Amino acid sequence: MILFYKILSRYKLATAYVFSIFIYMKRKCTLDSLPISRIHSLNILFKSFKYSEASCENIYNFNVKHLKGFTLVELIVTILVIGIIVAIATPSILTQLARMEAKRVKQQLEDALSLAQAESYISRKNVLVCLSNNARQCHRNSDKMLLLFVDKNSNNRFDPQVDNLLTQQILNLKYSTVKLRVGGKRHYIKFWGDSGKPRGHFGHIKYCPTSSYNKSMYQISFNQSGIVRHKRNIDHPTKCNS
Repeated sequence: MILFYKILSRYKLATAYVFSIFIYMKRKCTLDSLPISRIHSLNILFKSFKYSEASCENIYNFNVKHLKGFTLVELIVTILVIGIIVAIATPSILTQLARMEAKRVKQQLEDALSLAQAESYISRKNVLVCLSNNARQCHRNSDKMLLLFVDKNSNNRFDPQVDNLLTQQILNLKYSTVKLRVGGKRHYIKFWGDSGKPRGHFGHIKYCPTSSYNKSMYQISFNQSGIVRHKRNIDHPTKCNS
């Protein structure tokens, strides 16, 4: 046990010396400010680790060399490389964002129609679904948000003070637009409370691209039985320009 403590104390002493050398070599590479009592011991350690004035000078020159930073040429080349990478990656990134938007809007429309059908059947009240720009008026070609509400006064429009708003979904379209097409040029879809079906209000909502990066076109259709379907443009031409 005594031998163990002696070895441990010597190990601590050696560690302290090495740590002192590291600090002073990093700051000054000199021993001028060290206590005289430790100079002899440190000189021995210097010899064992082969420190010299030449090595200190090399360390200093190495640090100065690497503290100079970038040259103008290096900076210009770096900027050009970054610019090329961004130019190559941007189309792929925008295409992927457009695909994500198309999938998100598809899910929003399908969920809204399914919710309206279920709510009208359960509550036995007429539920309307429409597109709107200002969360008040419904329009066929509005594409800012999607409104679902219980039409209490049966006037086929949303009255904030009277009707019960079930949900208001922000579409946040950046690469596309949506268009509601219902029979009789109606600007809403009505799910009747007596059956939960859009009787006489069948049609579809078209999803049309507005960006060259967006290649998605489809329809979310709903028939008189309330069946909601996703129809691809390749199978059912969307005719977004009409």
